[in-house]
Amino acid sequence: MEFVNGVNLLPSTGEFTYDTICYRGHRANASAFELINAYGGEGPDRGDIELALDQLQAAFPSCITVAIVVSWFGNSTDVENCKIFPSTTYIGGGFEKWSGNDWVGDVWRCSELTQLSQEIIPLPMNGESFIYGGTPSDQSIVRCIRALRSRGLRIVFYPFILMTCQGLPWRGRIAYSGPDISESAASAVAKFLGMASPSEFSRDTMNLTVGYSGPPSNYTYRRMILHYANLCVIAGGVDLFLLGSELRGLETIRGPGWSAAGTVDENSHAAWDYPFVGGLSQLSDDVRGIFDEAGLTKNVAGLHNLISYAADWSTWMGCDHSLSNPASSVGLWPHLDSLWSSPNIDLVCFDNYLPMSDWTTGSGGLDARLWCDSAPIIWPPADPLSIGLGLTGAPTLYSKEYLKANIEGGERFNWFYVNSRNKGVGLDPFGTDLRVSCVDGDRLTQARNRYYPNQEILAQKQVRWWWSNSHRALYDSGDGAGESPKGQTTAWFAHMKSVAFTEYGFASTDRSTNQPNAFFDAKSSESATAYWSIWDSADGAGYLPRTDLVLQSLALQAFHEYWFTDVPSNNPVVDSIHMIQPEFCSVWNWDARPFPIFPVRSDVWADGSNWSGGSWLTGKSPPTEMPIPDPPPELGSYFQFPTFVGRGWCVRYQPQFSSAITRHASGRQCLLSRMSTPIFNIEIGFDLLRMDPPYAELQEVIGFVAMHFGRHRPFLFPAPIEHDGITMLTCRLDDEGESYEEFMERLVALGAIKFRSVKGE
Repeated sequence: MEFVNGVNLLPSTGEFTYDTICYRGHRANASAFELINAYGGEGPDRGDIELALDQLQAAFPSCITVAIVVSWFGNSTDVENCKIFPSTTYIGGGFEKWSGNDWVGDVWRCSELTQLSQEIIPLPMNGESFIYGGTPSDQSIVRCIRALRSRGLRIVFYPFILMTCQGLPWRGRIAYSGPDISESAASAVAKFLGMASPSEFSRDTMNLTVGYSGPPSNYTYRRMILHYANLCVIAGGVDLFLLGSELRGLETIRGPGWSAAGTVDENSHAAWDYPFVGGLSQLSDDVRGIFDEAGLTKNVAGLHNLISYAADWSTWMGCDHSLSNPASSVGLWPHLDSLWSSPNIDLVCFDNYLPMSDWTTGSGGLDARLWCDSAPIIWPPADPLSIGLGLTGAPTLYSKEYLKANIEGGERFNWFYVNSRNKGVGLDPFGTDLRVSCVDGDRLTQARNRYYPNQEILAQKQVRWWWSNSHRALYDSGDGAGESPKGQTTAWFAHMKSVAFTEYGFASTDRSTNQPNAFFDAKSSESATAYWSIWDSADGAGYLPRTDLVLQSLALQAFHEYWFTDVPSNNPVVDSIHMIQPEFCSVWNWDARPFPIFPVRSDVWADGSNWSGGSWLTGKSPPTEMPIPDPPPELGSYFQFPTFVGRGWCVRYQPQFSSAITRHASGRQCLLSRMSTPIFNIEIGFDLLRMDPPYAELQEVIGFVAMHFGRHRPFLFPAPIEHDGITMLTCRLDDEGESYEEFMERLVALGAIKFRSVKGE
């Protein structure tokens, strides 16, 4: 399969999951050692990571980049109190590694800590299990980087934060709890960043770890980043080193010098006081110094030893402070431009989970109705309710051209919704009995809102415009011009650096392209599936997201083709600088735990239950090309029950649901539907069946029954209401246990005929 340039390697945790050498471990309350990274049956001579990489290169031979995701942990969403720390699930335990002919003792190592260190903050547990695996040991990361390089792969090092506080929230929720634009806000950010300096770190090439001479319990962000910069040096360098990702709440904290107009620097460029953004710039300088001192100098042409930070898709262009603080001015400030233009930031990186569809239940909604209408040629379109897609053929979500039309089009390009609330699973607001991820407000009514001239910076899909232009803040200053660009331009200039999508991907759930950033994990407060996505009954266990492997694969193909292979190209090159740098665009995700050991071994890993509907590529191999669907069957494929004129007959529909008993957490029992649509019992009553021409209703009914009786031959009958475009039900005679004569006697005596709808015909 040729639609993956790179992957992000998970699980980001597991003390020796990334190690090519096999390890055994025992926890403090156990005495026997157990294999911990050789579940694939190839140990002790070969670790699971090698098998997982074999599977990756077999499934996606065009994959050229692997981003190693490595987690430390954050214990609070309040920046003042948040510690960033490594940890292990083997506190007080022990490890042994395979030397080639025997097991020898070893330890978990990370930033001067081992599993025996007193300063380690333990990870929380859920019952008998830890909620996460431990931070990968330093030596395992070094060996993983070297193994990837030996396979000819590019390497991205990706430090990650997993939150351990209540609800296991997203790292982007770390923010300042008080009013910002203050000294106290800036001080809180400084405390989070910490005072770790490059001189406090020493490289141990014998044990493949990095020493730290600062306080052992100094759990701060700078310690994590500088630790891994030095570890990457020991490994021989990486092609791209990230300073972190998606720390939206931290980026947007304003210091005391912030104002809407900002200040002007020595080069007459606009700048604003964002302490964490300044801290990232300083880290880029420090990491560059570490790399340069080790001889790993920047190589822009060869794409080696580069540095960047990966922003969230929602704020990579700038932030609107009124979204988190209603008292703030409405507008958008390009808060990251000072980072993107920094001399030691080499790429503009963001995690691209922008929507590629707006497809409702039923017929698909507005996009389906506007399918064939002309696409706009001028931006911004004046009427977002009449923006066509310019497509041909029958409207369907499973159209690669439709998905491509929404990459530089659709929501957050030509129009936007004010309401982005995902209410979670509930009854379909369109009146079917489906359970869906519900929406409200203008998203429910599809009341799309327009952009106005010079407001491109508000539309996060406007990558081409952003890359090709200088930028100014956009807000209403009371000058009568409304929300419009104000002040001096930032330090960014057109075509300055390439953009890279450090993460992109789609869950394998229904309608995932409506909201690619949604993921299902019952343990997390962030758990969701995409807007309008269907949930199916889990037979007594509530509802689970409906899986869709085909849409996941199709969306990845559409994304890859649009940016990297379509002719003419959508990815321009100016002065040897690609708008989008394909070498560092990586799909989320591939797993270092080989398939099918993961997800089957639920006794080892707690996240296996998330695999079926998650963003994993591992073990999922739907068709690489969407097959051309057969045309819908003509009504003539089955006979249709006769229709009669006049008022001498009536129809009664009785829906029948299959159900089971489910118990809620409160202990209350209730019926749980096993299906999203009912079977109908249908009875037609006749006041009169005439024999004489031109009516001959009796002969027509008898002839129809004779043709279908006892053969289980289906026929068509009008549905009581149109549902998902279905106007006819597939039915069979309700003749079980009756002879033809008995059936006809009942028809004549009762003046009625009974049949039932069926599924799957």
